[in-house]
Amino acid sequence: MNRPELRRQLQALARRHPGIHPYTLALRFQAQTGRVLTGQQVKQLLAEPGNHRKQAAKL
Repeated sequence: MNRPELRRQLQALARRHPGIHPYTLALRFQAQTGRVLTGQQVKQLLAEPGNHRKQAAKL
């Protein structure tokens, strides 16, 4: 899963659960996809602007 797709899925999940803590969002994302993310990674992905250059990231 590429970074923009990952961010898109997280944003959709965050819209369905407004105000949810990033750690809890990470757990819900893991339950849906099987992909393990930390709350910090979720926070960073959601904070990224929509249009950005590809960045090397350890996800």
